[in-house]
Amino acid sequence: MINEVLQDALKMQEAMKLKFTYRFWNRLKGDKESVAAHTWSMFVVADYLLEKLEQSAAWKYNLDITKVYQLIMYHDLIEAETGDEDIDPSNSKNHNAKWEKERQAMKIFPAKLPKEIENKFIWSYEEYEKRESLESKFVKIVDIIEAEFFCCNKWYLFENWTKEFHREKRLPYYEDFPELLYIQEALIENAITKYYS
Repeated sequence: MINEVLQDALKMQEAMKLKFTYRFWNRLKGDKESVAAHTWSMFVVADYLLEKLEQSAAWKYNLDITKVYQLIMYHDLIEAETGDEDIDPSNSKNHNAKWEKERQAMKIFPAKLPKEIENKFIWSYEEYEKRESLESKFVKIVDIIEAEFFCCNKWYLFENWTKEFHREKRLPYYEDFPELLYIQEALIENAITKYYS
C-alpha cells in the first residue's frame, strides 16, 4: 500500500510540472505566469462567465458544470510534457507545430499519470480539442477571456498583433455563446484604443 502511494506521488509529479511550465509569451516578454496559474485563473473566470450567462440567458443553457471544471482542469495538462507555444503571429511556425508535438506526447504522457486520472485526462484533452460539446466550446471561451483579462493592461503582450489578427483569433469561438461576445468585443476595443493606434 505504501509503495503504491509513493509510486502515485512520483507519477503525480509529472502533472505537477505544470506549476513550473511557463506560458511562452510570458517567458519572452518578461512576465512570469505558469500554465498551472492560467488554469487556476480559468476556474475563477468560468464562474464569472457562468454568472453572466445566468443573468442574460438563464433559460438557454444547461451546462454540466462538473464537465466544465474537468475540462478546465485537464485541458492544458499535456503542456507539462510539451511546454507552451505562443499564439503571437511572429511565432506562427512553432504555433503550427504545437498540435503535432502534443499529438506525439499523447502517446507517452498519459501513462506517466496515476491510473486513477489517466483516462480522465485523455477524455478531457480529446473533448476539449474536438470542441463538439457545448461545455468544451464554453471552456474555449473561458480560456480566451482568461488570457485577455491577464493582458488587458499589458500592451506589450500584443506587440505583434493587428486588430484584424486579434478579431480573427478570438471572435469565431462565440457563435454558440453570443451573450458573451460583448465581453470579447470590449477587450478588443480596449486593445485597439491602447495598442493598435
